[in-house]
Amino acid sequence: MSVPLILLMAIPPAAAATVLLACAANPRIGDAYRLRLLAKGDDPADAPTIRIPNRDIHGHLLDRLFAHKSASQRGHTHARRTFLYYNRPANEHQECIDTDHPHYAELAKATLRTLSVPREEIVATARRCTHQVLEDVWRAGTTSRVLRLTDLTVPIASRLMFELVFRAAPSQEQIALIGRSASDTTKNFKGIRHSKNISTKLELLGLLQAKVTEYGGCPGIFGHESALDTNSRAKHLQGVFFSKGVNQLSEFACHTVLAASRHPHVVERVIERDARYLDHVLSETLRLYPQHATIQRLVVDDVPLSPTVTIPRGTQLLVDISRHQRMGHTEPDAFIPERWEHHSRADSGFVVFGKGQRKCPAERFSRTAGAVIVQELLSSFAVHAPIRHTRALEGGGLCCLVPLGSAGTPGIGFKKMLVWTRDHAERLAFGAAQLMCFSLAARAVRRLPRGTDSNNFPNRT
Repeated sequence: MSVPLILLMAIPPAAAATVLLACAANPRIGDAYRLRLLAKGDDPADAPTIRIPNRDIHGHLLDRLFAHKSASQRGHTHARRTFLYYNRPANEHQECIDTDHPHYAELAKATLRTLSVPREEIVATARRCTHQVLEDVWRAGTTSRVLRLTDLTVPIASRLMFELVFRAAPSQEQIALIGRSASDTTKNFKGIRHSKNISTKLELLGLLQAKVTEYGGCPGIFGHESALDTNSRAKHLQGVFFSKGVNQLSEFACHTVLAASRHPHVVERVIERDARYLDHVLSETLRLYPQHATIQRLVVDDVPLSPTVTIPRGTQLLVDISRHQRMGHTEPDAFIPERWEHHSRADSGFVVFGKGQRKCPAERFSRTAGAVIVQELLSSFAVHAPIRHTRALEGGGLCCLVPLGSAGTPGIGFKKMLVWTRDHAERLAFGAAQLMCFSLAARAVRRLPRGTDSNNFPNRT
């Protein structure tokens, strides 16, 4: 075999390896690729797309845009159908439907009724759920253990959401099912899994349909006059609480524990139960690691933002939240909870929970429950996480946990090296999966019929 032929055969694998290493070295490449796929319409009829923040729209102009009623719609764009594809079959809740949908107001009220729980009850329930999961997962006498923080936070969030909705303790099988379903959704959104088979989600939907029937339609959530059928009620609960709720609360707690664990003075003040400082820690975590990488909107009428900037009707907006949250701050990439001693969230472009008509109703609940979970975990374990911490949370918060007060930790150095090695290997796999699965999902969405929305979205494609 000639040397030129050998070189020619080696070029494709070398190019693939180079791309893979680039994605592993810089997670923003994956985010940029995802944004590009979302902005790419399947035909010229799709709305023109603006990515923000940009030179003209940033800071308070973006806040004003979020609050404008004409920028609160989802529309039927390619990006909207992509989100529905990832959420299926739980795509009938107020985050996935437009504000003019006939069920929007009723579903929004149902969410608010469920979340209208006294703060003291949220704290007590979150603490009880955390202790129960730690008892189930952590064997007595274990001096240290390598695991993913999500192996703790997902069961905690699953148990908490089940008790919030049904006012009863779930079985271990139910917790496991909720966790598997939430994991499938998370992997889909992160672009590391693409499967036409959503049997786990459908199994969870069946469980929720049975529970809704058992509880007489859950009138405490949906009201006694609701015309929603059992299927719509179950899909709403699955989408809001057992998909989005579990995923976002578990990753919120995971990000906070990882970020705080690298700063001993932060951990010390959290353990001392400094509530005001813990709130700053949560805000700083959300600033650096927002739960949504991208927020999509469709402008249904001209939106004047300033004398020189007007967003025309029919424009699709793709907002890069991570980039926006870093603008206007000194040392924007540094984890500094103390910055919130002198800044308010309202004045610093803090849009993690949205603004205006689409503002997330779970902000109070998630911050209260998240604070309890973080406090209990940091008060129970020393967290050793020599990994690269990114918003994507590639390895699920891989770390080594050591119970506080342990007499000794033999082999801790080896376990930290194991964590570091596994993290690097998993980042390579993560980058490769993103390149492939984002493309597969985008192709599947482009093949859907025009007009596909939450009412007629197929469970299989």
